[in-house]
Amino acid sequence: MRDRNVISWAVVSLIGFLVINVLMHQSFIQSTEPVAHDLGRSTLIAVILYAIPIVLAALDWKPSFYVMGLVIVTYSLGLVGVILNMLFHSDASLLIRTLMSAFSVGMLVANGYWLVLALRLRLAEQKERDRRRFGK
Repeated sequence: MRDRNVISWAVVSLIGFLVINVLMHQSFIQSTEPVAHDLGRSTLIAVILYAIPIVLAALDWKPSFYVMGLVIVTYSLGLVGVILNMLFHSDASLLIRTLMSAFSVGMLVANGYWLVLALRLRLAEQKERDRRRFGK
């Protein structure tokens, strides 16, 4: 059951990144810095990088959570990049910059919550292993 909760939050992280990715490619962002990758390629890479550990976690391969953690941390750095882009490289209105930054901060909080859930899951599994091993 706990695995599903961690997997669900990973899917939330993926969807949040995809939404921000689509929004960052819109003209209303008015970024003075060119967007490095096209939307299709970055979306495909994100879906693949998230899907592999999610599928492996659904198949109960426990190390997949470590891989998923690396993916989420990597895309969290991208969210920090969005915030910095909105602060320093966007000519959009204050409302748009604030909303994009707030959405990015919200996704960073969601990714942090995923980390807390994953650490709790790991601790529970470790306690269960210790209980079986030492009979306590």
